[in-house]
Amino acid sequence: MTKTGLPLFLYPSWMKVLGLLFIVGGLIIFFHRISQYDIIDFAGLSFPVAVGLTFIFFSRGKEFDERIVFLKFKALAIAVPLVAFATMLINYYFNFEGYSIEADSWFSISAFEYLSLTLIVALGLNQYLLYKE
Repeated sequence: MTKTGLPLFLYPSWMKVLGLLFIVGGLIIFFHRISQYDIIDFAGLSFPVAVGLTFIFFSRGKEFDERIVFLKFKALAIAVPLVAFATMLINYYFNFEGYSIEADSWFSISAFEYLSLTLIVALGLNQYLLYKE
C-alpha cells in the first residue's frame, strides 16, 4: 500500500475485538469504582478506551482498499483539529472562569481523553463518509 512496502494499517481485523475488550474492561472498572468507592475517574477510563479505539480505527476491515484508507485519513484529518479546538475551549472555560490560585484548581483534558475523543469523532466521520459514498 505504500512505496516503502510497509502496510498503512498494521493491525489485522481481529484486533477490533481486542479493542472492544479494552473498552468493555475500562467501563467495568469505571463503574466498579463508582459503585464501590464513589470515585468518578474519567482519566482512568480514558486509557483503555483510547487503546481500544486505536485498535478499532487502525485495524484492517473485511473490505480494504485505497478508498477505505483515504476515507479513514480524511476522517482523521477533520477530527484532529476539530477536537483540538474543542479541547482548547473546554480547557479555557474551566481554567479562566473558576480558576483560583489559592486552591490551585487548574484543569486540563489529558492526552488519553483527547485521543479518545478524536478517535470517536474520526470513527463517526468515517462511517458518515462511507455512508455518503
